[in-house]
Amino acid sequence: MPPKTFILNPTIEALASWIRAGAPKENAQDNLITFRESQNGEHVVCVHPAGGTAFCYLSLAKILADDIGVYGLQSPGLNSGEDTLSSIPTMAEAYLKQIEHIAQGKIVLTGLSFGGYVAFEMARLLKARGNDNVSVILLDTQGFEEHERDSLAPVDLDEFRDKLVKFNGMYPGIDDAQIERYHRVYNHNRSCVPSYECQPLEVRVVFVQALGSLNKDFLHELRQFWIERVTGSFMTRLVRGDHWELLESEEIQRVKKAISYEFQLFERKNSHTLSPAVPSVA
Repeated sequence: MPPKTFILNPTIEALASWIRAGAPKENAQDNLITFRESQNGEHVVCVHPAGGTAFCYLSLAKILADDIGVYGLQSPGLNSGEDTLSSIPTMAEAYLKQIEHIAQGKIVLTGLSFGGYVAFEMARLLKARGNDNVSVILLDTQGFEEHERDSLAPVDLDEFRDKLVKFNGMYPGIDDAQIERYHRVYNHNRSCVPSYECQPLEVRVVFVQALGSLNKDFLHELRQFWIERVTGSFMTRLVRGDHWELLESEEIQRVKKAISYEFQLFERKNSHTLSPAVPSVA
């Protein structure tokens, strides 16, 4: 079963309905998952973490306002016969083609962990192409300075299997071949980080930072990495818990609030731009 099928049918009832309908095949080669279409021109685009799937965004899609479009981007290489993409800029270009139909709308790009790098690059490209209604929400994406990037060493298959179990990456019908593809995608995506240069971004960026048990100095260093690479507005939103609890605990409500606020800012900015000048009274 392709991972896209399970994401679109995430419960036993939904899978049963899918089977009763004859198990229709979604376009597995299309790495865009439409959780729902927008009713108001507002879109949230969720970029996969290093593991490559959009599983982690299911809960977020459920709690966002019903009129907001929510989309997940999955990594090529998850399905049999697919090749991975060579770099973060290459991913950004390919994913923008996937969301071309919404590229001029109001867009909040978000990504957990590795996904934040790709969202950052996608925002840079969208801004360069004339969309001024773009924000980025980095979900605890840890920036790595050049001297720290050797820490992104490959993870062996046994350790990766443990991660899948711990972080709910297993699902009915998954087989060893699929797990091995996940493993290759995970290590490949991590290997793309050392060569990525974050060009200055003139877009509003919100860094949602999980406090965990990290000390204050280290948390400050992580924030400083992004502050130095953003020339637009920047803010940090602190959340309780660790990195992997961010979308699996009550802290997800803070993420929802952060996203909703970005659309409010778009509305205020556009209202101000469109408001006619009021003539002065002599």
